[in-house]
Amino acid sequence: MVNNKALSPIKQQIIDGDIDWSFTKEWLNSNDQDVPCSAKLSKRQGNRIKKCNFIYPTIDIQQRNYPRLYPLGSIPCIECTSARDDNTHVGLCKEHSIHIKNILMRAAHDLHEFIIENTKEGNFTLKDTIMNLPLFNTSFVDVLPQSHPGYLLIHHLVPSDLVKIFNIYINDKKLRFSLFLKFFSTLMSSIDTIIWTRRASLVKHWEHTLSITKNKKRFYRKRHKKRAPPSPDPGAPVHNSPPRRHYNPQHLTTTPYYRDGGFNDNLAHIRWTTSNYLHSGHWTTYRDNMGFNNIDLFLTLQNSFLKNVFDII
Repeated sequence: MVNNKALSPIKQQIIDGDIDWSFTKEWLNSNDQDVPCSAKLSKRQGNRIKKCNFIYPTIDIQQRNYPRLYPLGSIPCIECTSARDDNTHVGLCKEHSIHIKNILMRAAHDLHEFIIENTKEGNFTLKDTIMNLPLFNTSFVDVLPQSHPGYLLIHHLVPSDLVKIFNIYINDKKLRFSLFLKFFSTLMSSIDTIIWTRRASLVKHWEHTLSITKNKKRFYRKRHKKRAPPSPDPGAPVHNSPPRRHYNPQHLTTTPYYRDGGFNDNLAHIRWTTSNYLHSGHWTTYRDNMGFNNIDLFLTLQNSFLKNVFDII
């Protein structure tokens, strides 16, 4: 992951262990639907994976995929207009700052109430423990620092700070995952609504001003096919091209193996391909070894040996 260029914005967090991958996996695979699979679930899980891998279709990716629909050059963020619109910028935009602060403060309060409700004994140090975590530090000015654990939340990654609370105060592992998903789904729903959905709505409105529609993207490949290479000039000199390999129809056989002369027994290949003797490689690697054409003779000798053994016994 450290060498993955797409994850370069969180490279240091990965090295420092600021991401809990086991809880992140639980979140990405979580299903709150009544059915094990559906188009809605696939879309929801797909969006989570794209966001945490920094490959969500922001304007820069749309511009790369549909170059004839979008303006040339670097396209700035629709909200702040001061930085290039890409996955890295989401969460770092100054227009997101106040929203992120409100989300973190609300999450700290809800987490305290949530743990109190689901534990039998009162925890007098719980509130202080939560507020002392870097995740819930809202003292940053102007924009969210990229090193802040809240930046991981924006991209659907679970910060280790949040997991600490559940590990400390929820002893049962199964219950811990269950309660975490219940709390985290509510938190991420607010992040998606306030950050991602709001942003997508603004981008969509901007695209409409450029007459960029969903249908134009859908049929883009069909309408903008690659131009065919120009026909060769009749007067141009002919260069010697490398010889082409032609398939000889005489070698077409009805079996997946070809062998001149055939076999003594048409059913021999069944015993040969299913033999435990060929455990060390694919059966085709043995075609030219130890009497492949004389498999019936090999079988006869084998049966004779076993017969002598049973006769002795």
